[in-house]
Amino acid sequence: MYKVFSFFSLIQHPLFRYISCKNIIVIFLFHGFLCFPAKTKNNSENNSTEKSPTYEPNVPEPKCRADLIKYWIPLSLDDKTANRALWIAKDGAKVVRKTDDAICPVLERPERYEYAPQVLCKDGILGFRGYWEVEVSGWVVVGVACEQAGRRNTDGPCGFGDNEESWGIGWSGSCYQAWHKGQNKEIRGVPECSTIGVYLDHPAGLLHFYAVENLKEDTGGKEVILLQQIKSSFKEKMMPGFWLGMQSECSIMKKEA
Repeated sequence: MYKVFSFFSLIQHPLFRYISCKNIIVIFLFHGFLCFPAKTKNNSENNSTEKSPTYEPNVPEPKCRADLIKYWIPLSLDDKTANRALWIAKDGAKVVRKTDDAICPVLERPERYEYAPQVLCKDGILGFRGYWEVEVSGWVVVGVACEQAGRRNTDGPCGFGDNEESWGIGWSGSCYQAWHKGQNKEIRGVPECSTIGVYLDHPAGLLHFYAVENLKEDTGGKEVILLQQIKSSFKEKMMPGFWLGMQSECSIMKKEA
């Protein structure tokens, strides 16, 4: 059963420190706290045992969007990792950054990005292939990072593509730019598209970024333009994520029926 506690009654409760850290999730409201039980260990274990997509080795690399859609995976944003400058929609499918003084009133967490205006998705890719698309508006970098890549100021550069453990791509105003190890590469000759696609083959160490363009109106279809192809060696789970400049937003697309 859920219980609502006023601020003063809660902080005076003898078990306040224990329940706030161990058994209770606390949500700040305008007139107090709403407290409810956190997920139990068994629930967490059940979530972690969900089956990953089957990996079939020695298949041809995807050449078109129809090939990529076969590996579509559903994603949702992890608000626990979101920098305080970012606002996450309730359904976990959209992130918005307004202005520097628009700070989301969230609790500080060790997994949260401290300074980089970034957010990761809840689920990563480990041992299988995955493809996803996002619609962007404003200045957005679509990235992928190793699960253990730094997120705090003491960890060094944490932006997507600012270190060895992450990659990022975005529209710079005149062309696409790709980032890795703190260096950027201009990708010219491709028009700006509002949708970016990402394909990751974890066992093969392949990472592809695509611009997704709409075909002629009479067809209603879409096709992809390869922006960058990366060959690496992924030793840990790879996490999709996004960096946002001011007055920007990013939405995770759903698979077309």
